[in-house]
Amino acid sequence: MLRVLFLALCLFLAPGLAAAQPYPDPLGDTLSDYAGLLPPEAQLRLSETLAKGRAETGVHVVLVIMNRLADHGGAGARIEDYAKALFNRWGVGDAARDDGILILIARDDREMRIALGAGYEVIWDNAAQRVIDRSFLPAFRNDDYVGGIEAGVAATFDLIARPFAAGAETPPAPPFDWQAITPFLIFGGAILGFIALVARAVIGDALVRLRACPSCGARSLSRRRDVTLAASTARAGHGILHTRCAACGYDRSEPYSIAKISRGSGSSGGFGGGSSSGGGATGRW
Repeated sequence: MLRVLFLALCLFLAPGLAAAQPYPDPLGDTLSDYAGLLPPEAQLRLSETLAKGRAETGVHVVLVIMNRLADHGGAGARIEDYAKALFNRWGVGDAARDDGILILIARDDREMRIALGAGYEVIWDNAAQRVIDRSFLPAFRNDDYVGGIEAGVAATFDLIARPFAAGAETPPAPPFDWQAITPFLIFGGAILGFIALVARAVIGDALVRLRACPSCGARSLSRRRDVTLAASTARAGHGILHTRCAACGYDRSEPYSIAKISRGSGSSGGFGGGSSSGGGATGRW
């Protein structure tokens, strides 16, 4: 009788247990290739890139590659929700700064997600989308996954991690696409030239008033931060803040400090205990 009851209980619980598949444990601190997509030499290059970028910026970027989300507890889930849940379960990034980044690629689902830590303002979602659209997806659409992943990881550091670690409040602006407007420049070149000659004084005066310079009063100030020593867990970092006036050449440089990177608590699978509130971007191919 007890055996019959035990078998009945197992049959009753089996569907629920099957549905509640656990999230996977990380295979490493920076790279988890569950799909076996990367050859050994590519794994080595990416591991070195991720480790070097983390040492330089203090930003923990984690790359996760799967065949399908359903293989790892994500059956029926949106990749946005799954990436956020995996991010928080692992604790990607520093708990105090919430500056971690999770790159999740589901090859057979043909979708990917860059999940950002809660410390990033919503404007950084645009940078994540730009990284996906310009670095990952073009190669993925040609089945060049290794090339796309390497280009995308590099762009993630260049457009998100490094500017954020340097204290930028907004991501760097994308380079202007001059090729896209070449026909308009050719067609309207003469007209624009004439307008520039006629309105030169008026436009010049208006531009001068856009920003305020402490030296000449012109409104044409710009700022740039250069990191001279990246922060680490052993020491604080520092950099130089440059303020320049395009009108009079006023140039001021002053040092600024970068807080020492705090060590993770060791929780969440050995990661730093960071969290995500759902920010980031998604791409499909």
